[in-house]
Amino acid sequence: MVSALAGATGVTQAARSAVLPCIQPARPAWIDYGDKWVPFRRLFFRPGLAVALAHDAPAADARRRGAQLAFWAMSLRRAVGTPARPADPRTIPAATARLLEDAVRVTGCSTPIVGLNELFGAQRPTPWRPRNARYRADVLALVQGLAARGAQPQLFISRAGATAGAAGRWWRSVAQSATIVRELYLPAPWLHAFGPARASVYMRFELRRAVRNLTTIGVPSSRIGIALGFQSGAGGRMGLAAAPWFDIVKREALATRQVAGELSLASVWSWGWAAFPGNRADPATKRAACVYLWTREASFCNGPAAAGAGFDRSLSQPAESSRRRVTLRLLSARHPAWFQVSASAKLAARVAFLQVRRGGEWHNAQRLLLGPLHPRRMRVAFPNGRHLVRLYVAAENAPQGEAFWTTPRVVRVH
Repeated sequence: MVSALAGATGVTQAARSAVLPCIQPARPAWIDYGDKWVPFRRLFFRPGLAVALAHDAPAADARRRGAQLAFWAMSLRRAVGTPARPADPRTIPAATARLLEDAVRVTGCSTPIVGLNELFGAQRPTPWRPRNARYRADVLALVQGLAARGAQPQLFISRAGATAGAAGRWWRSVAQSATIVRELYLPAPWLHAFGPARASVYMRFELRRAVRNLTTIGVPSSRIGIALGFQSGAGGRMGLAAAPWFDIVKREALATRQVAGELSLASVWSWGWAAFPGNRADPATKRAACVYLWTREASFCNGPAAAGAGFDRSLSQPAESSRRRVTLRLLSARHPAWFQVSASAKLAARVAFLQVRRGGEWHNAQRLLLGPLHPRRMRVAFPNGRHLVRLYVAAENAPQGEAFWTTPRVVRVH
């Protein structure tokens, strides 16, 4: 195991001379948190990897060893305050300048990616209270200011965003200047209980749902990222034995790579490797990090050796159809009418509407999110009589995100 992990940290002089500190264009960009609190941070300090850092010393070490660098702003609140105590808008330009100065110094890049940790209250619907409205305006001004100066801000959110009305307009405005990174921390014991195949299917569903919280309101998928959590506590390992945890880590990487590729996401971040002051380091975390890197690219680390005997080396996943397929079935025409909707896995969390034709136009009768895990049932209170209905799948701002619909059919409600 020692040799498996140690080999990943060696760097040749040729690699040092070819250092490119700015993160090179990629879709997605894979970025790993590896600041001074990560005991094994040099595992990420190598050519071909991008690492997020906030401090000068580890950043200089990472550059010497050939890594690409992003800046990590651990506390967004220092610049913009909180929803309860937002910053004075007049202070945002100076805060923007300070943040960019730190980012350029640490990364050695004049146009750095800047991870902003994290927005408070993403789930709060509008209308916002005055203080929260000012807080959101501060955040928007910060990302706009960073982008105007050449930086590439990436705003982290820990929960699905409320997107109705003015909130949706705010998210679309943010996406014009920043990538929105959704933190998706799935408890490992929970995933392990599904079993290997079902765990992979469920991960892909959750990833698609996280992304479509925003693409279905018009945010381009190319302005969305995902953050995975491999911490020991909540949303991470949570006491799961090392061997099954390594398998979960592998499956998370595989599922994320698939969904990030099909939806053309901007970035995938990893978090949870650190042992912050007051917390004991988990000895299995370094081995898990090696498995995570190996799953992405075998040359990055010897994951099977780090995981130990019994580790499943297979990188295959449960197959799913590439077709976008949805069916609408009538279960009962007795008032109120009942329908059942089935959708293929790749349509998970797309927004759909049961529509009815009236006066030569289609009208929305009921809204639902498509789900691949089991058919969805709908109860629709149509009046007695003849109705022409269809299921309309609304467009999303992502590859193959065009709207489409089922063949209209007549339903006679009685």
